[in-house]
Amino acid sequence: MRVYEISGPLFFGAASVIEEIVVKDFTTCLVLRMRSVPSLDSTALNALKDLVQVCKSKGITIVFSHVNDQPMKVMEKAGFIELVGKVNFQPSISAALDRAEEIIHK
Repeated sequence: MRVYEISGPLFFGAASVIEEIVVKDFTTCLVLRMRSVPSLDSTALNALKDLVQVCKSKGITIVFSHVNDQPMKVMEKAGFIELVGKVNFQPSISAALDRAEEIIHK
C-alpha cells in the first residue's frame, strides 16, 4: 500500500503533481488523501484518469480519502466515480486505510 497526500488546488499548472505519483510494481493499493484539495479542473481530472488507467493495468486499486465538495462534483459530472468505484471513495483517512486493507487481503 502507498499513501500520497495532495495539497492545494489542482488546476492546469498543478496537474503535473499527479503525474509525479510513482506506483511501484509491488503496490496493490494506492490511497490518495485529498483533504487539502479545495478545487479540481478538467486538466487535473484527466491526469487522475490517466493514473487510474495505469493503476488498473498493473492490478492496483486507487482509494480516495476525503475528497472535498468541488472536486467531488467535478468527478461525479465526468463519470469518474463510476470509473474508480464508489466504494473506493472514503470520507476519512482511517476509512480509506480500512478499505485498502480489505483490498490487500482479498
